[in-house]
Amino acid sequence: MSSATSTRRILLTDKAVKGLPYAEAKPQIVRDARIPGFHVWVGKTTKTYRLQYETPRVGGKRGTTMVQWLGEHPHATADEARAKALEIQALRARGEAIPRLVVAAVPEAAPALTFKSAWEAYKAAITKEGKSIRTIADYQDKFDRHLKDWHERPLSSIKREDVVQEHAAITERARKARVGQKYSSGKYAANGTMRFARAVWNFAKDELETPGLPERNPFRSGKLFHKEKARSTGMGVSELPAWWAQLQALANPIRRELHLFTLLSGLRRTDVVTARWSNLDFARPSLKLPSPKGGDERAFELPLSNAMIECLERARQAGRTYFPEESKEWIFPALGGHVAEVKEEGRQKLSHTGHALRHSFRTLAGAAGVDRLRLKILMNHAIDDDVTDAYANVPALFESLREAQESISQLIMQKAAPSDAP
Repeated sequence: MSSATSTRRILLTDKAVKGLPYAEAKPQIVRDARIPGFHVWVGKTTKTYRLQYETPRVGGKRGTTMVQWLGEHPHATADEARAKALEIQALRARGEAIPRLVVAAVPEAAPALTFKSAWEAYKAAITKEGKSIRTIADYQDKFDRHLKDWHERPLSSIKREDVVQEHAAITERARKARVGQKYSSGKYAANGTMRFARAVWNFAKDELETPGLPERNPFRSGKLFHKEKARSTGMGVSELPAWWAQLQALANPIRRELHLFTLLSGLRRTDVVTARWSNLDFARPSLKLPSPKGGDERAFELPLSNAMIECLERARQAGRTYFPEESKEWIFPALGGHVAEVKEEGRQKLSHTGHALRHSFRTLAGAAGVDRLRLKILMNHAIDDDVTDAYANVPALFESLREAQESISQLIMQKAAPSDAP
């Protein structure tokens, strides 16, 4: 058995094998208490079931020592490996040849799964299950931007110390670069990248059943991740008048209505800029979001208040005036398509745009007295974490949701522009 160290004999069970510590230096051999030759080979990152035996003597000479691979824990259970060992022993006792399917002595090494290959397989899986295009694009950005040195690296070679060092390196690189201001800080970039890598690793371990991976995910959070704080960027009631004055100073009427609709709806930036007239139902009235964050499974119908309808009507008129072709499809059109960037620069800068307006909607909804369940639905947040919330029939709540939407809109318009409010 070459350079491995042989240890005690125990009854090999799933629980017993799981409790065996990985080898720190030389591999360890833990033999089964019942079946001669049946053992588990414990390496630094793997635990492999094997059977050792000798071939029959030929011409008085001792036979050849054979070592048969029976499976890797935990992908193969102890009972499965034991059954294979007994099958081989029975074939030997009857003098029968051992089928090649069973005998794979030390199997040929398959090409190691690289991080790139694991990501491509994971991407194909989450695309099939309907994960949103934006989420997949975000994962791809993390893969390309922060993990390019690991693309061709075997997944099994990535250790915890490598992850700790890379997390620190990403933190520093992202802090210095702030590429396109995509990340608020290097800390968030590092945490997000490792969450992505953790998901890829788990997929390779659990779904692809990649051999050679340790039981513990080296990308696990543990003490690795930086502490994150929820951003307090939302406006309160007292800040609305100043923001409204800034909004009215914008020269572009399409962008004025875009920002107002974002505040009134609480929608994510991408959902607002990609809103289509074909998904708007003035009669109901509602706006359908077929593929929001989370993909098709998170599709929902947003009830519209009177203020929101008036905002969209002004947007339609402005769009037809400035971009007659683009406005046929997009609610907030721009040259060649729809508005892409929501930030305002220069003298016409707004204090709150994009996600800060979503935070503001959350804050102002509380001031309007809207209950937590209806607010979660309006913001398209998951409600199935709580068993009571999970019983809610969302379609049946549409009228109640529209009443809540109306209350929020009335508060916003009354406090931001008293003279314009109904």
